[in-house]
Amino acid sequence: MPTFNTLPDAVARWTVLRTSARWEKKVATTLHLAEVPVFLPTMTRVVQYAGKRQMSDIPIFAGYVFCSETSFLDNPRVPAACRKQIAQVLKPGDAEMLRAELGRIAAVTSKHDLIQERVYGSPGDTVRIVSGPLSGLQGTVLSLKPKKRVLVLEVSFLNARLEVEVEEHQIQKE
Repeated sequence: MPTFNTLPDAVARWTVLRTSARWEKKVATTLHLAEVPVFLPTMTRVVQYAGKRQMSDIPIFAGYVFCSETSFLDNPRVPAACRKQIAQVLKPGDAEMLRAELGRIAAVTSKHDLIQERVYGSPGDTVRIVSGPLSGLQGTVLSLKPKKRVLVLEVSFLNARLEVEVEEHQIQKE
């Protein structure tokens, strides 16, 4: 599947398509095949199940796809099935401002390490550890290590205060 993180320079006027839930990539791919310039900024989501990490690219703006207005409207190559997945076509009030904003988003998304899904919790939050050797303990978030998806917690264990690193999936907010 092609990626759509690069903003095509040739598009003068962008429009915003509101899609059905979780159909952004499919709509973007179909429009691409119909030769409609598309922009779909994504970020990497890391999910851990049964000790295995799985990474997938998800849209930054869930439910939205950006495309060339002139190439999309009245384009007979866009299949009817694709148009059914589009709930709304939103035309911007200020086309130049949208184009500038999309340019800034494209600049950030071109460097994948600059954007990621937020790590769960904030310093000062009280959380409970729900899995692992410290399961059942309550702690306070001291800091976040977002690239590792780890939180540093202060926990009380046998009347001693300890700092421990816990993976994000092992905690639950109190």
